[in-house]
Amino acid sequence: MANFCLWNEFELKKPPLVTIQVSDTGFAKHVFVVINRYLQQLSGADFVEFEQTAALIGRLMARRKNSFRGFPGFRAVCKLNAALCRLLRLDLTRELQHFRGALPDVCDNDMAGEMPTRSSFEYVLVRLLSFYHLQERIRNCCLAAARYFGQMLRGNFFMEFLTVLIAAIAKIHKFSALQANNCATLYNKLLPQRARFPQVEKHQFLPENCKLPTQLAQIKVITPTKEITTETPITLQTSTVVTKVDKAKRKAKEDVGTVVERKPPAAAEKPAFEINTLVTLCDVKHFIQSESKARKNSPDSCITKSLKNHEWLAAQTLFERKVKAREGDKALNIFRKFIASKI
Repeated sequence: MANFCLWNEFELKKPPLVTIQVSDTGFAKHVFVVINRYLQQLSGADFVEFEQTAALIGRLMARRKNSFRGFPGFRAVCKLNAALCRLLRLDLTRELQHFRGALPDVCDNDMAGEMPTRSSFEYVLVRLLSFYHLQERIRNCCLAAARYFGQMLRGNFFMEFLTVLIAAIAKIHKFSALQANNCATLYNKLLPQRARFPQVEKHQFLPENCKLPTQLAQIKVITPTKEITTETPITLQTSTVVTKVDKAKRKAKEDVGTVVERKPPAAAEKPAFEINTLVTLCDVKHFIQSESKARKNSPDSCITKSLKNHEWLAAQTLFERKVKAREGDKALNIFRKFIASKI
């Protein structure tokens, strides 16, 4: 019970940092390397994201402190925020940096030097225990809050807010497990060096009935991994709707038919008419009379079938005007050129 109260002491008194001359400082190199490696891990991206998410938890709690104050899950969030604040007040990084600064600069088995006392080293170990158990409390509060608010989320209550809150709690739980494992690794490596530090009989930090745990357990962190399956993927065959148009197209493709020899159409015989037959005005008048009858009786087979009715009437009118004006030669030439261009 005394062990539990020691690491959970809120106002734990720090022993004075005193250094004593020792003849063997070789083990201090191992202590320095282990502490320095742990401090490098605290400056990583995971630790920074943990601090940012912890600040987000505090803002979310303050936003809903009136509407959620009666919910058991919200009380778990308040306990989580209190544990995060206490973790910030613990300031393990500062304690490790102070102890690392008290170690000798040059360490060797045959070299003497000044080393911190065992009380200062035990104080660091107790702080590591406090950090480890605070992380355990943080994870328990995360599970309690997520279990309660998960039920509310399934009931479609406060969807947007609870989604953000549960995501933040999940991040805190994940990073807390990682930090607890790093702390346990550091504690397990530092504890065997405890007996090598010099001890002052009048200044003992740990009580006689207090014993430090011999080892801290590692926490299993489950990381989601994608399972690679070698099975062939199953393709679903969707039924397609076949319309009448599709059926007609398929039938047209299938029905090739039979090859039929087709003869090219015979060229239409042009009416045998020579423009040179129109020599005199009488020939033109006779041509106009015969052609007018042919256009009425058989318009498709007449000589001037390409002429429209108004063109044929205009040609006749122009010819008659020139004849009345006693311009016979001119009337003959104009009519012949017009008929020759149209036939």
